[in-house]
Amino acid sequence: MKYILKNNNNSVEIRSLGGELCSFKHDGVEYIHQPNPETWNRSAPYLFPNVGAIKNKIAVIEGKEYKLTKHGFLRDIEMNKVSQTENSLVLSVEATPETLAIYPYQFKLTITYTLNNDTLNCNIEVYNNGNTPMYFNLGLHPAFQVPLYKGEKFEDYSVLFSSKISAELPTVNLSSGLVDYTKIARTFKDLEVLPLNYDDYQNDALVFDPFNDTKVVLEHNETKHGIIFEFEKFKTLGIWTPNHTKADFICLEPWIGCADSPYTTSYETKKDIIKLDDKSTWNTNYKITVK
Repeated sequence: MKYILKNNNNSVEIRSLGGELCSFKHDGVEYIHQPNPETWNRSAPYLFPNVGAIKNKIAVIEGKEYKLTKHGFLRDIEMNKVSQTENSLVLSVEATPETLAIYPYQFKLTITYTLNNDTLNCNIEVYNNGNTPMYFNLGLHPAFQVPLYKGEKFEDYSVLFSSKISAELPTVNLSSGLVDYTKIARTFKDLEVLPLNYDDYQNDALVFDPFNDTKVVLEHNETKHGIIFEFEKFKTLGIWTPNHTKADFICLEPWIGCADSPYTTSYETKKDIIKLDDKSTWNTNYKITVK
């Protein structure tokens, strides 16, 4: 099922499957990638309770083995509507026997969308309804449409950072999806503007870790139209477009956590794992603004 939020200049669509943002139109122009089996059949899934691939496709949680898939299961389960107005929507999902078979925690996850002028605000809340601490990672995976207008091309756009970034990017194994921080794939020094080009993604995502900013801008090099993407609490930024095709989108992916490394031993010791005490709540938020 899809839910629609509107105001004077904007229209937003959110699907109940995974609570995924699937459309953000400003003055009739689509800013979110539309699913396409030839490039990528998603738009902006949430990554929970893990980000990226799990080593050997088996997560060892509290000494037991669970079959957690890449990017977790939230993106593939139905969320329930809690409330809706013309410009807001609240969706929620709780643990089920099916999720407990692959992830042994009594979680409740709530997503609240609010459309305010040209900005879509989103709050994500995780509640531990169990009697013991629970562990999880969380990631965003929005795919932004580039180019936005006819006559433009992918290379006409750039990603802008709020401050200069110096980073050693880890290597992504294309076959397993694991990320090896001991092998440096690329180095950046004092990077402020990342021009888009397809060659950068022949070895999968660019993984900026640590990423200390809370905002990135995607814009056309000349006209400056694009989006402002702001987020909090996220420690890593992945930037990705499919390496097998020249797709018409770029994913800007804030993560808390990352794919397993070849040296990961247990779920509780995964990178940037969040430990949430029983009967406790954790939350974060992000917003997308059309510019």
